[in-house]
Amino acid sequence: MGTFKKIIKINNLKPGMAFTTPVYIDEHNVLVRALEPIKKSDIEKLLKWGINEIYLDGEPIDNGISKTTTIFTDDTKLNTEEIQISKEYQKVYKYQKEFNTRMMEIAEKLRNNFKNLIQKQIFNNHEILTESLYIANQIIDFRFFPLLLQDFRVSDDLIVNHSIHAACYAGFLGKMINLSKVRIQDLVFSVMLMDVGMYYIPFEIRKKNSPLTDEEKKVFYKHTLYGYKILTEVAFVKQQLAAVAMQHHENFDGSGYPKWLKDQEISLMARIAAIVDRYTAMLEDRYYRKAKNPYEALKTLLSQESHHLDPRILRFFVGSLSIFPVGIYVLLSDHSKAQVIEGKIETPLRPLIRIIKDPEDNFLKEFKFLDLSKNNNLTITKVLHKDEFLKEKEK
Repeated sequence: MGTFKKIIKINNLKPGMAFTTPVYIDEHNVLVRALEPIKKSDIEKLLKWGINEIYLDGEPIDNGISKTTTIFTDDTKLNTEEIQISKEYQKVYKYQKEFNTRMMEIAEKLRNNFKNLIQKQIFNNHEILTESLYIANQIIDFRFFPLLLQDFRVSDDLIVNHSIHAACYAGFLGKMINLSKVRIQDLVFSVMLMDVGMYYIPFEIRKKNSPLTDEEKKVFYKHTLYGYKILTEVAFVKQQLAAVAMQHHENFDGSGYPKWLKDQEISLMARIAAIVDRYTAMLEDRYYRKAKNPYEALKTLLSQESHHLDPRILRFFVGSLSIFPVGIYVLLSDHSKAQVIEGKIETPLRPLIRIIKDPEDNFLKEFKFLDLSKNNNLTITKVLHKDEFLKEKEK
């Protein structure tokens, strides 16, 4: 049976057992992925199909942690830290669909509340606070939360989609600078609402695909004032939370609008919002341009916007995402291909990666993670677009 190192008789399997590598029924069919517990129903199906044994290369684990300090699989040392990384990665992978569905539901609630606000009807403050708490909980519970935000699109309403997109990154950045859960919830809530004033800007200006005239800029800049006014006077949002709507276009160097605030005159939440607002906007399609990929967006943020942003918070943002932002595919110096899954604040050029293809362009059967900040033998040599990553290596 192929080159598998171990054979296990079905009679020796018990529900809840898990292994460091995938478990195979045969050379081509996986029973369960690495670290995924075997269910009673899995065993019953095998018996029903008349299958008497399964195949694998790895070792058994107990509740996700090896009974020994070190496990070997394919001659590669897999320690308890790597097992934990694999568990956290799979947690994101399994939750992605449910998260997307939930975020679309939140987007619809936000859209309806924005509509009510514009019509000066009842704004359900409690509903949006509750959804902000949900997002805050996911940010805290998922180590690799930014992976859930790849190809983010939860609403056809550009303002709603951007508001939730930016709110998720804002909460994540809040976590990275060690804000409490309550403060992260407040941050998510305030960023979700900060662009409500955009609905007061004529659609012809919002969708314009050429530079705005001076008069059009004056109209556009007023969305910050409109947002603050309606949030405080109609939605009855606390002043310090509504202030994000007014201040998220203020610049750290004093060159922003509407009041030319600078440095610490701008609230902490607004300084965070300024970063994520610019970054996420570049990741999204607009009437006048196509979306940038995360690597291009981050390069633009650093080259064109850094002097407008709080440098300390920007450093945390870039470090936590990496110069090669979470989710993108990269080529390594040994010609293997990987996905970035976590940034390192102290070493933004050397993130944590999952190696997916070996140097011969073959998909790996098992999960393999590498912290480049602890390994000087490999470097990232190129950012790959998704089609480049999937393309077979040319003969």
